[in-house]
Amino acid sequence: MRCTACGHGITTPDQAMRVNGRHAHAFFNPAGIAYELRCFRTAPGISAEGAPTGEFSWFPGCRWQIALCAACRTHVGWLFTGARSFAGLISGRIRTLPVND
Repeated sequence: MRCTACGHGITTPDQAMRVNGRHAHAFFNPAGIAYELRCFRTAPGISAEGAPTGEFSWFPGCRWQIALCAACRTHVGWLFTGARSFAGLISGRIRTLPVND
Protein backbone atom coordinates (compact mmCIF):
# COMPACT_ATOMS: atom_id res chain seq x y z
CA MET A 1 0.00 0.00 0.00
CA ARG A 2 1.55 3.26 -1.14
CA CYS A 3 0.92 6.98 -0.80
CA THR A 4 -0.99 8.17 -3.86
CA ALA A 5 0.93 11.47 -3.82
CA CYS A 6 4.49 10.13 -3.93
CA GLY A 7 4.43 6.31 -4.05
CA HIS A 8 6.12 5.85 -0.67
CA GLY A 9 5.34 2.51 1.03
CA ILE A 10 2.83 3.02 3.87
CA THR A 11 1.76 -0.51 4.89
CA THR A 12 1.02 -3.93 3.40
CA PRO A 13 -2.34 -5.60 2.67
CA ASP A 14 -1.61 -8.37 5.20
CA GLN A 15 -1.80 -5.72 7.95
CA ALA A 16 -5.51 -5.07 7.23
CA MET A 17 -7.72 -5.57 10.27
CA ARG A 18 -11.30 -5.18 11.44
CA VAL A 19 -12.26 -2.60 14.03
CA ASN A 20 -15.80 -2.80 15.39
CA GLY A 21 -16.45 -5.63 12.93
CA ARG A 22 -15.35 -3.84 9.75
CA HIS A 23 -12.18 -3.06 7.82
CA ALA A 24 -13.68 0.01 6.09
CA HIS A 25 -15.47 2.85 7.87
CA ALA A 26 -17.04 6.11 6.66
CA PHE A 27 -17.14 9.20 8.89
CA PHE A 28 -17.65 12.95 8.82
CA ASN A 29 -15.27 15.19 10.75
CA PRO A 30 -16.61 18.17 12.76
CA ALA A 31 -16.19 20.40 9.67
CA GLY A 32 -18.49 18.10 7.66
CA ILE A 33 -15.76 16.56 5.49
CA ALA A 34 -16.43 12.89 4.69
CA TYR A 35 -13.67 10.29 4.96
CA GLU A 36 -13.57 6.60 4.12
CA LEU A 37 -10.96 4.82 6.23
CA ARG A 38 -9.40 1.39 6.03
CA CYS A 39 -7.87 -0.03 9.22
CA PHE A 40 -4.38 -1.54 9.48
CA ARG A 41 -2.47 -3.05 12.43
CA THR A 42 0.73 -1.24 11.51
CA ALA A 43 1.74 1.41 9.01
CA PRO A 44 5.50 1.91 9.24
CA GLY A 45 5.47 4.42 6.38
CA ILE A 46 3.56 7.06 8.36
CA SER A 47 4.65 9.77 10.73
CA ALA A 48 2.21 10.60 13.56
CA GLU A 49 1.90 14.32 14.29
CA GLY A 50 0.59 16.20 17.30
CA ALA A 51 -0.34 15.07 20.78
CA PRO A 52 -2.89 12.24 20.98
CA THR A 53 -6.42 13.49 21.68
CA GLY A 54 -9.73 11.83 22.40
CA GLU A 55 -11.72 14.83 21.17
CA PHE A 56 -14.15 13.89 18.36
CA SER A 57 -12.70 10.37 18.15
CA TRP A 58 -14.51 8.13 15.67
CA PHE A 59 -13.58 5.09 17.75
CA PRO A 60 -14.78 5.26 21.38
CA GLY A 61 -11.96 4.73 23.86
CA CYS A 62 -9.29 5.67 21.29
CA ARG A 63 -7.15 8.74 21.09
CA TRP A 64 -5.91 9.89 17.68
CA GLN A 65 -3.05 11.69 15.98
CA ILE A 66 -2.82 12.85 12.37
CA ALA A 67 -0.88 10.40 10.17
CA LEU A 68 1.28 11.85 7.41
CA CYS A 69 3.21 10.04 4.69
CA ALA A 70 6.72 9.86 6.14
CA ALA A 71 8.21 10.80 2.75
CA CYS A 72 6.09 13.65 1.33
CA ARG A 73 4.07 14.67 4.44
CA THR A 74 0.67 14.21 2.73
CA HIS A 75 -2.16 13.60 5.20
CA VAL A 76 -2.96 9.88 4.75
CA GLY A 77 -5.08 9.22 7.86
CA TRP A 78 -4.88 8.90 11.62
CA LEU A 79 -3.07 6.77 14.18
CA PHE A 80 -5.51 5.55 16.85
CA THR A 81 -4.32 4.38 20.28
CA GLY A 82 -6.32 2.83 23.07
CA ALA A 83 -7.09 -0.75 24.08
CA ARG A 84 -5.45 -1.57 20.76
CA SER A 85 -3.56 0.66 18.35
CA PHE A 86 -4.12 0.85 14.60
CA ALA A 87 -3.86 3.18 11.62
CA GLY A 88 -7.02 4.42 9.93
CA LEU A 89 -5.86 5.26 6.41
CA ILE A 90 -7.89 7.35 3.96
CA SER A 91 -8.96 5.09 1.09
CA GLY A 92 -8.29 7.66 -1.63
CA ARG A 93 -4.80 8.47 -0.35
CA ILE A 94 -3.35 4.95 -0.39
CA ARG A 95 -3.28 2.40 -3.17
CA THR A 96 -1.87 -0.98 -4.01
CA LEU A 97 0.66 -0.80 -6.82
CA PRO A 98 1.47 -3.79 -8.99
CA VAL A 99 4.90 -5.31 -8.60
CA ASN A 100 7.06 -4.93 -11.71
CA ASP A 101 9.58 -7.74 -12.13
